[in-house]
Amino acid sequence: MSLIILKSVSKIYPPFFKALININLEINKGDFIVLTGPTGAGKTTVLKLIYGEEKPTFGEIFYRDVPYSKLKTKDFSFFRRNWGIIFQDYKLFPDLTVYENIKISLILSKKFVKEMKFRIYEYLERFNISQKAQKKVKELSGGEQQKVGIIRAIIKEPEMLIADEPTGNLDPASIKEILEILKEFNKDGKTLILATHDPVILNQNLGKIVKLNRGEMIQDV
Repeated sequence: MSLIILKSVSKIYPPFFKALININLEINKGDFIVLTGPTGAGKTTVLKLIYGEEKPTFGEIFYRDVPYSKLKTKDFSFFRRNWGIIFQDYKLFPDLTVYENIKISLILSKKFVKEMKFRIYEYLERFNISQKAQKKVKELSGGEQQKVGIIRAIIKEPEMLIADEPTGNLDPASIKEILEILKEFNKDGKTLILATHDPVILNQNLGKIVKLNRGEMIQDV
């Protein structure tokens, strides 16, 4: 079953920068899609179009066969509650604690979570940062902030996870931990779309690799 379809999608930023050119991509439920390519290839732009931060200049995007162009803001907000997004720049609340940042994600998703405090600490233990639970985010290292961003995205058990360079600031041991968690997420039948140029990830044979270069899809394996 198709979850997301990009049909003849192009994105042009003023005045004439072609970020994406005629992209056709079908993402099915349960897929593990790895977007790769050099810096500036268009990976982040594809993700932003999928989660609605940007709109295509040409073409159409579909979610469960519903065109994005027909969705009202409230409809899109409803869908996004069931998606997890790991941002390259974290998008955390720097003056709130680690615990508060994760709790807010659960509250905004409007999902009832039994024993919320236990659940949050369970994930913090899993990522080896439980000792930082009451620290303000701005006091954390880049790698620790990245882990908080990942926990915030996956703790609500979304149907689809969108990850932009999720291992960019992590050490090799942490990368291995994160990859195992992402594999488990996918094995549970959840859809995962990950943008990366990390060779460690690309050598893991995680799923379908989509290669981009200068805004064009050059390989769909």
